[in-house]
Amino acid sequence: MVEISHLLDELTCAACGTRNALWLYPVRGVIECRECGECGEKATVITEPYGGDR
Repeated sequence: MVEISHLLDELTCAACGTRNALWLYPVRGVIECRECGECGEKATVITEPYGGDR
């Protein structure tokens, strides 16, 4: 199974300082750094419903 991911251009990893190494995995809701991802550095994406408050 192929997983869809998107490179996040012009962003820097807060953990290792590498630029242009962050990838967004929208299905899992995770951003991962390809440089320090092996040691477990990941961020969870929290989204709000489209349209803001209801």
